[in-house]
Amino acid sequence: MKKFANYIKTRPVALVSLICLALLYLMMLFAEFFAPYSPNTSFADKSYHPPNARFYQGKLAAQESRVTNTVTWKYARVRDHYASIQFFGKGEPYMLWGFIPADRHFFTTAHGDYPVFLMGADNLGRDLFSRIVYGSRVSLTIGFVATFISLGLAGLAGGLAGFFGGAADWSIMRTAEFLMLIPSLYLILFLRSLLASNMDPAQTYMMITLILSLVGWPGSARTIRGMVHAIKREEFVLNAKLEMIPSVTIIFRHIIPQIASLLIVSVALSIPGFIMTETVLSYLGLGITDPAVSWGSLIKRDLSTIANLRAFPWLLSPVWFLLGVTLGFNFVGDALRDFFDPYHTVFTRRKKLFKPRSSAVIASNSVTEQPALNKTQNSVSSAVNDNSLLTVDNLHVNFTILRGNQVISVQAVRGLSFNLQRGETLGIVGESGSGKSVSTLAIPGLLPKNASVRGSIRYEGSELTGLNTEELRKYRGKKIGMIFQEPGRSYDPLQNIGSVFYETFRNSELLQNGKAEITKEESAKRAAALLEETGLDNGLERLINFPHQFSGGQLQRIGIALALAQGCELLIADEPTTALDLTIQKQIVELLKALRKKRNISIIFISHDIDLVAEISDRIMVMYGGLIMESASAAEIINNPRHPYTTALLAASPRFGSHYSKERLLTIPGKVTDPASPEAGCPFAPRCALRLERAKLECMLNVPELRSINGREIRCCQE
Repeated sequence: MKKFANYIKTRPVALVSLICLALLYLMMLFAEFFAPYSPNTSFADKSYHPPNARFYQGKLAAQESRVTNTVTWKYARVRDHYASIQFFGKGEPYMLWGFIPADRHFFTTAHGDYPVFLMGADNLGRDLFSRIVYGSRVSLTIGFVATFISLGLAGLAGGLAGFFGGAADWSIMRTAEFLMLIPSLYLILFLRSLLASNMDPAQTYMMITLILSLVGWPGSARTIRGMVHAIKREEFVLNAKLEMIPSVTIIFRHIIPQIASLLIVSVALSIPGFIMTETVLSYLGLGITDPAVSWGSLIKRDLSTIANLRAFPWLLSPVWFLLGVTLGFNFVGDALRDFFDPYHTVFTRRKKLFKPRSSAVIASNSVTEQPALNKTQNSVSSAVNDNSLLTVDNLHVNFTILRGNQVISVQAVRGLSFNLQRGETLGIVGESGSGKSVSTLAIPGLLPKNASVRGSIRYEGSELTGLNTEELRKYRGKKIGMIFQEPGRSYDPLQNIGSVFYETFRNSELLQNGKAEITKEESAKRAAALLEETGLDNGLERLINFPHQFSGGQLQRIGIALALAQGCELLIADEPTTALDLTIQKQIVELLKALRKKRNISIIFISHDIDLVAEISDRIMVMYGGLIMESASAAEIINNPRHPYTTALLAASPRFGSHYSKERLLTIPGKVTDPASPEAGCPFAPRCALRLERAKLECMLNVPELRSINGREIRCCQE
């Protein structure tokens, strides 16, 4: 609860909505106290009286008015005739909650004085504000009660269907689908028409609540059924079954809590729907009727004609309350959804009026989070080789995220610079959180909206930073291809591989020629040729297959083929061998090496495995804390590491023939640096064995420069 309280403070609209809803429900609970009059108290000579609360001589008072026309009920204010409004004053006696006698009201006028009409009066001279407050007891509670009954039925039906499957699943889901086929409003009207029309208000309230609950459960039941069906296969559920825990207990104790966030959000979003439905029924005369009062009955009685609305606009007040409650619950529901599923939340940054395009302008922007690093240590030499394909200069990437109740900046990349030649393979290694993937995702502009990118990224001399999506499409796929880790998540499970290739070819032609003329037959031939090139046999026959019909290694080969489908010149492989066994890893690496030699493409290969990176790379870049720690040829990095972090990575890498019974696998002590609050000095200093040995404070105070020593780049104050 404390976490949500901190979170809601960052969502001002949701916070205001929550406060307003809380005040409305407080007024509902103490309706007799907050309403100056009972809902049926009538002032016969004051029909359609306008609102009369005014400030007079610094105090709130009710101004007297006289009727000037009893046909159109026009009123004229009487000058200097005011009745003082008393807060917590004595007024009409009442029974709070039906058994506590009281006569104090939140505000009222003295007995015998002119009555106060905060929101005017209706056709019988009844105070509209009082009727709205009393009416909220029906409208607001019916939404809560119907929602809880509906979700209870949905949880029970969906839980049973998803957990047991078989006949129970079939019968429950077919019933739910049948009810969902009928439009909800028509079904509600039909069920209400079957009941007697002369029921008292309490019976009407109960029947409407049950009808709304019975109509509202099928959609939620289908959703819950799907989630329960997936969760029941988890190991903790299987363990509960092995322990002979009853099925009902497993459903409600182990499975339902897993979907509690969904149920909470469903409650917040379902309540306004039920309130609206009750309002419609009452407006149609099938809901609450006099002498009871609800917001729907108020709208039906007071807004029967447009003429009434024109002459007496204050009669629209119940509609504003209804609209406010609906929007309030929706805003709170959105906040709850984002709280339980933060992937929906994006904290956008302010957009600059003018986006800098030139590298000189971009590089001139200052960094306020950390002292700027020496420009000479982070910029690539201006004398770039003519064979350079990609040049990254002083790249910074920050993410705006929510931590607790504070919006903070995470410095994922802190001044990255490197060159990539045509036909070269650059390997990037480092622990999770080092900035490897973020750096490469910034190249084709695939970072989320809460990312801020500064620096220069030049592809064949053209600046990429600052380009909009339409301009980046000329580079994505056509010039820069990507393959990702976990290939099974890179494909739409409902789309076969042939249609994926067809879509890729069509997009390529649209960008190149402005129209797509490729046929499915031609697409299949080109796709089969690419699959053959990447080592997948029977490519033409396999195009009709779906992703789940391929192994992880086969899906990764398809991903490489898709990257080559548009003739890319730069292939970014972001941990492409993750979750693959050693044999398949070797095959993927050999495939990439063969494609590089055949097509002369450049490759950026990212991995945690420094030995695997050395096998495929010409040059290796070791990253930590968003900075380059060391960069050199693969042979130099493996055989002669100079930076303590590179040495630690190599020492922690298991060697062929080693066994845990003979020697323990070395680990790097300490924890990875937090990019939200990076160290003032070298980010690896707190974990560096060399610093501890030599006890140099320089490492802790300042970020070392990235220096070039005999063709090797190294960032270490011990050198």
